[in-house]
Amino acid sequence: MLKHVKSSVFLALIMLLVLAFPTATWAHSKLETSTPAADAKLTENVKEVSLSFNENIDENLSTIKIKNEQGEAVEVSEVNVTENNMVGTLAAPLPTGSYTVEWKIVGGDGHPVDGTYNFEVDAPEAETVPETPAETPADNEETPADTGNAQEETAPADDNTADNTDQKTDQNQQEEKSSTNEESPGSGTIVWIIIIVVVAFVASYFGIKASRKKK
Repeated sequence: MLKHVKSSVFLALIMLLVLAFPTATWAHSKLETSTPAADAKLTENVKEVSLSFNENIDENLSTIKIKNEQGEAVEVSEVNVTENNMVGTLAAPLPTGSYTVEWKIVGGDGHPVDGTYNFEVDAPEAETVPETPAETPADNEETPADTGNAQEETAPADDNTADNTDQKTDQNQQEEKSSTNEESPGSGTIVWIIIIVVVAFVASYFGIKASRKKK
């Protein structure tokens, strides 16, 4: 009987201790909300991850990491802790893919607590500005009017060339005729001189011969 009483008193004391110090017994810091939320599927750019806990956390001992589906760490440029909130700012918006958030904190009770959760991103495609072509093929093609003007411009040049050629031909012909005319009188004069010399030689020959016969 006495043993049963002692056991009941001991159990009652344990229950009183548990009820008197519930926080010290099992209430550690825990994650209450997150942005992006666990298992979320986002179709917008994600530039930061924000976590909220049920109590203030130590800013010097609390960390946050983000990894892609290949297990590679995503660069977190800055981590800010304010009371029970921790915000990790990303160096660049997350591309499409699956990501894991790994957090580790130290709460008011001094106990370290950590956890993980996943989310997915289907990032919108960046808009591309169409490039304006520097020059279109139509700009290089000559219009019929332009072609006609070009032909009209080249035609006088051809006519002038033909006229110049004709003038040169006429000049050459005239020079040839004049040279022929100049040579003709000279040639005739020489022939007559030769004939006169021959006649004079023959006459003198026969005259000398006749004079010898008379003697």
